[in-house]
Amino acid sequence: MIGGDIKARNGFALATRYFGDWPKPTSVMPVLSANSSVTGEKPSRVIVIDKPDAGQAAVFLARLGIDRKDADYFRGIVANSVLNGYSGRLNQEIRIKRGLSYGAGSALDARRETGPFVASAQTKNESGAQVADLLIGEVGRLSSSPPAEAELTPRKAVLIGNFSRNLETGAGLVAQVASLALYGLSLDEINRYINNVQAVSTADVQKFADTRLDAKASNIIIVGNAKTFLPDVRKHYPNVEVIPVAELDLNTSLLRRKQTAP
Repeated sequence: MIGGDIKARNGFALATRYFGDWPKPTSVMPVLSANSSVTGEKPSRVIVIDKPDAGQAAVFLARLGIDRKDADYFRGIVANSVLNGYSGRLNQEIRIKRGLSYGAGSALDARRETGPFVASAQTKNESGAQVADLLIGEVGRLSSSPPAEAELTPRKAVLIGNFSRNLETGAGLVAQVASLALYGLSLDEINRYINNVQAVSTADVQKFADTRLDAKASNIIIVGNAKTFLPDVRKHYPNVEVIPVAELDLNTSLLRRKQTAP
């Protein structure tokens, strides 16, 4: 996509010059339904990647999120905004209140197909298990203790402010329109973004958290010097899988390299 001080015919000429010889795919891209998010998830896992030389622990809560066409998209990004950012609940609880991290946050990555929801923080190795519990607790609390209007209003303002600021540059405007085209959405949805965010209520956030962000059904991954936090992890999660970093294989869902026969 091209934007700026350029006429349409010149833009098409440039596109033809640089991309005109690209072969057209023989099959069309799949048509996604209005809500193609996966509903059946595999059982959650608690995984510790043992990296003895790690100076600190990286702690992640991860689960399936939503796709961009999901009817819950705006409820989702507002719910995530309550958790994320310097004034969000995760950073307030983990950094500001407890001093366990330089920063904690979350991301709801809505894609053409279902993307992930991830909450994370870096902490000292000794507090790896505690931070895992706090991530689960804060994501879960979004359902049991939803934001009052005084908390919700500034979190929506952050979304609206970032959106508006991105439209101030040619690159930002092109990026917004390109994303709508990529996800197969109407290009005039850009005009409805602010109203859609403003319309999200406390009840909407609570329902989204309750139905789409089940913290206890999420995966927990901790990478760090396991001997410093593994005993505490096992107290809460007896099903924890421990994978030495030398055996880690990111090309398999098991995450563990197959052992060769001696």
